[in-house]
Amino acid sequence: MRLGFVILIPALVACAHFATNAQVTFTATTSADVFVATGSTNNPAGPDLMGLNYGGAGTLVIAPAASAKGEFQSVLRFDLSGATNLFVQTYGTNWSISQISLELTSNYGQAGVQPNNPIFPVVSGGKFVIEWLASDDWLEGSGNPSVPTTDGLTFSMLPALVSLGHEALCTNTYVPPGVNVHVTWSLPLQSNLVADAGSGGSVSFWFYAADDQVTYLFNSYFYGRGNEPLIHVTAIPQLQILSGALTNGYFHLVGLGGPAISYEVQANSDLATTNWQTLGSATADSAGILQFDDTTASTQTRRFYRLFK
Repeated sequence: MRLGFVILIPALVACAHFATNAQVTFTATTSADVFVATGSTNNPAGPDLMGLNYGGAGTLVIAPAASAKGEFQSVLRFDLSGATNLFVQTYGTNWSISQISLELTSNYGQAGVQPNNPIFPVVSGGKFVIEWLASDDWLEGSGNPSVPTTDGLTFSMLPALVSLGHEALCTNTYVPPGVNVHVTWSLPLQSNLVADAGSGGSVSFWFYAADDQVTYLFNSYFYGRGNEPLIHVTAIPQLQILSGALTNGYFHLVGLGGPAISYEVQANSDLATTNWQTLGSATADSAGILQFDDTTASTQTRRFYRLFK
């Protein structure tokens, strides 16, 4: 929430305050996803899987190096061009991202369960990290647990990808929720992530274990069946008070909001109270500009204004 203050004359001070619950959310599944693995002497697929690709698998996996089957990490990419198109169509250029979250679902969501494919470790709760990756220039590949390939990202390639830039977003605690239960992980709005998500291109995430206990399996988009990884990006119009002036006995307020959206104009003489009164409404034009005249302003010694949706 931002505040803008306008000094009119010594006897009259107007404060412009805004709030909004208008929002629009874009949702999409991954455009590419892959798990990579180290292998181990206890893994039936072999002790060294670092040069193999599993981009065509039906699941994504997180497990620590201490896992009996070796370490697993996952990388996901989302195409957000549809998000920026939606936000521009709704708000013009006057919008900002207010929330980003990932929704993950698993066919193996019960603690202690051994997945059907024995190369994966037993499902277990624990902690894992989600990081933002600066580069989206990586190949998903077509390998799967039955027929791994070398045509996409592998564990041995991760250091080079990460070296292009990365930032830890959050450490999360995974508690196996059960089969086909959707779990949403909210991401902090760190500047690199927000800039990337709002650029109209792709955004990539890197998942890895943060302790020695976690084994988290969740469906890839290949498996489908309503359990694909999803990203939710929410935007809101950027309400701003551009100017205010006392002219010919009335207060003329100019603001910026979403195109063709109607906002309430409210006033209060004392911010220590919640006694906001609606003076009227103003609808933004195609450029997002809204204007309102308070014809009773000259009778006030002090008045605070806010735009509200």
